[in-house]
Amino acid sequence: MPSISTTTQLILFFIFTLALNMWSLNTMLLLMLVLGLLLIYLKNNHFYRLMKRLKWFYLVMFLIFVFNTPGQHVANWPFAFMATYEGLEMGLMQVLRIALVLAVLSIILKQNTKQQFISGLYFLMKPLSCLGLDVQRFSARLWLTLHYVELKQASGNEVSVIKGLAGRLEQAFVEGDEDDVVIEFVRPMFTWLDCCAISLMFCFLFIAFLG
Repeated sequence: MPSISTTTQLILFFIFTLALNMWSLNTMLLLMLVLGLLLIYLKNNHFYRLMKRLKWFYLVMFLIFVFNTPGQHVANWPFAFMATYEGLEMGLMQVLRIALVLAVLSIILKQNTKQQFISGLYFLMKPLSCLGLDVQRFSARLWLTLHYVELKQASGNEVSVIKGLAGRLEQAFVEGDEDDVVIEFVRPMFTWLDCCAISLMFCFLFIAFLG
């Protein structure tokens, strides 16, 4: 049975992130409900754990928009710092945008192995090598980052995961001496389903842009 390749899934993900800036609050709420049900069906608990860890980040970002966005003040607001209706809407929209991006990314990571994800990302970023980006080195270090996180999650040491992940991600962009890592990049097989999915997503993006 034909399926969408990992590279196509990543292309759709990038198009999706662009379209998020054009969608209304009601559209994003509906999409969040659909993705939430899909995550429950796929038994993807990683997304919910991630959302729990980011709760203070969401709260601070939401409050910044609420109290720093000019507009009509909320009626009968009991505090000295005045909130605005526009700030409430923009704050909720920003929180939803980040949550939707993380939800889609969690689904992609759940449906693909680490090898498939890195291979898909490698062939997607390969044209950037003409700009001087060492795609192979970046992909190898990203593979090590994901491998490191998997090992730490298996050991249950969440604090070490957060500290170690920051260092590993920094190393992914910085030149330095690293141990040799041999990774086989498997070129994804494109089918008619991939072409249809990409074309359909571009059509939705075009319609959203016109709207």
